[in-house]
Amino acid sequence: MDGGSMSYGEDVARPDPLANVSPASAKKGGKGGAMVPMLSILRLLASADSPLGVNAIARELSLAPSSCHKFLKQLHAEEFVDFDELTKRYSLGSGAIALARRALDPDQAYSIVRPRLEKAAQRFTIAGGFWRVIPQERIVLAGFVENGSAMRIRMSIGQRLPRLMGGVGRAIAAKLDLSDVELRAEFDSLRWQMPLSFEAYKAQVEEARERGFAIDYSHFAPGVVSVGAAIQDSSGAVRYGLSGIMFSGQHDEKTINRVGAELVAVADWASQRLISA
Repeated sequence: MDGGSMSYGEDVARPDPLANVSPASAKKGGKGGAMVPMLSILRLLASADSPLGVNAIARELSLAPSSCHKFLKQLHAEEFVDFDELTKRYSLGSGAIALARRALDPDQAYSIVRPRLEKAAQRFTIAGGFWRVIPQERIVLAGFVENGSAMRIRMSIGQRLPRLMGGVGRAIAAKLDLSDVELRAEFDSLRWQMPLSFEAYKAQVEEARERGFAIDYSHFAPGVVSVGAAIQDSSGAVRYGLSGIMFSGQHDEKTINRVGAELVAVADWASQRLISA
C-alpha cells in the first residue's frame, strides 16, 4: 500500500501495438528498411526506466549514431517520441500513446461503458475495471476507474491475466461453452494467492451462470474482493468483462451482491450496443 493506494496484479505490461521486433533485428541493413529500427527504438523507449540519449539508444540497438539520430528526428516529427532540449534525451511521445490505447481497445468499447462504470464505482466507493478478451486465453485491462476515497486500489492499464482469473474470470467462464475437462485444464494453469479447489471454483462458476456475476474473496489478491460480470456482443461471443474491486471487509454481503447486480446491468446495457466482429 503506497500513498493511499493498493496495486495488485500478475502480468503487468505496457500496451504494445508494435510488432515483435527484437533489438538485434534493428541493425543497419536489416530486413524491413527504416521501419524495423524505428520500431525497435520505440520498443526500447517503452521499456526504459528513464529517457535515453542518442548514443545510448544507438549503442543498445547496434545502430550508427548518425542513423539513429535520423530515425529519432523522423519519429519526433510524427510525435512518436518527445525530445527534452535540456537533457538531450528522448522518451515516448503522444503518438505512441494514442496507438497503444487503440491497440488495447480497437473497437473503443470502453468509451461506451466508462460513464456507467464510473457511476457504479462512485456509488459503491470501489474501483472499476474494463477487460478485453484477447488471444492465448487471456484478458487485458483496457480501462480503469478509481473513486474519490483516500484509500484506493489501483491497477495498471495494459495488465494481462489468464481469462478465468478472479471474479471477472469466473463470470467469463460462466458464459463460455467449456467442458469440465477444458475448464479443469485452464484452472490448473492459474496461480492463486489463496488457493482453492477445482470443485469450489466450478461451483462458483455455476453460481455465476445463474445470477450473472461472480465474486472472488481474496483468492486472486490478498485483502481484495473482486466482483465480475461478462459482456457478450450481439453474436453472443464473450468480448469483454467488468470488475468491481474493493477491500475485504469494506462492504457486507448484501452490498457486494448489489455491486454484482449493478455490473450485470451495465454489461447487459453494453452488450446491446456492441456489434459482433
